[in-house]
Amino acid sequence: MKNPEWRPRLSIEITQEQYSKLQKLIPWGLKGSLFSAIIDDLIEALETNGAMVISALVSRKLKLSDISKIVKDID
Repeated sequence: MKNPEWRPRLSIEITQEQYSKLQKLIPWGLKGSLFSAIIDDLIEALETNGAMVISALVSRKLKLSDISKIVKDID
C-alpha cells in the first residue's frame, strides 16, 4: 500500500548565485507552481524528442529565452 502522505521531491544542487537570484526573482510561494509547470513542459518535450531535447538544453542551444521569442511571435 502506498503512503498517502509521501510526496516525491526533486532535490538538485545549484550554485549560491543561482539560489540568491531565484530567491530575489521568484515571489514567495510561487516556486513550486513555477517549477511544476516547467517540469510538465519538459516531460512533454522529452516524450516527443528525448535525446535531442536533453542535448539541446545541456549544450545551451535551447534556452527558456527561446520560448519567450516564440511567445512574442504568437502575441
